[in-house]
Amino acid sequence: MEKILRAAGLESYRAEQLRIHDETVIGVHPAGDAQQMLRSARAGLPDHNAVLVLDAEAVREPDFHNDSSPSDLIAWVQTADVDAEFARLPGFGRQEPEQLGTGDEGYCLECYDVTRYGKPELLVILPRPEPWAAFAYLDPYGASGASGELVLAAARRWHERYGAAPTTIGQANGFTVARPPTDLADAERLAVEHVAIAGLTAQTTTRAYARALLELDRWCLYDRP
Repeated sequence: MEKILRAAGLESYRAEQLRIHDETVIGVHPAGDAQQMLRSARAGLPDHNAVLVLDAEAVREPDFHNDSSPSDLIAWVQTADVDAEFARLPGFGRQEPEQLGTGDEGYCLECYDVTRYGKPELLVILPRPEPWAAFAYLDPYGASGASGELVLAAARRWHERYGAAPTTIGQANGFTVARPPTDLADAERLAVEHVAIAGLTAQTTTRAYARALLELDRWCLYDRP
């Protein structure tokens, strides 16, 4: 653990080893700028991935872990049919006209900031480098419209298509986005996926949120369980 913390530039912080099914992760207690700690860990640990967690109990308590082990979930997602998984959601793609909107309803770019939802209680260093694999370890309980398996599969596709990488997991799930969508139709499909997973994400109509996605280099998927 000490070697990993030194490489991450976090050797001066309080840390603990934690078990998630049959794997060990490192939980570092944030002090000061948690986002800077995250950047430091990611820069120094190319063979690992780090993510912030809003509620430490989601890591410490086995009752909050996914039902399947991380290795089993990662093996499953390699061949998962993401569209078929979305299609299993009740009412997916069939929004009421007032929820779908016209796209002219307006949006607030500053509102899609995961830091608005509280201070993280842990920075978790995971033993795999793929950003999307964080959801194989940590349950995104703010994505209450979908199973953990679907969130994992969607996150993998979003990473491949948009360079999306989770930064924070909890009641609100934050991502950085390297390549936001540039096509409105693509953004509208993505907006439907976001809202299906976490119903309060858009904070406006789905089509207006799609227009926001063309500008955003960060996402915040949010819902109340």
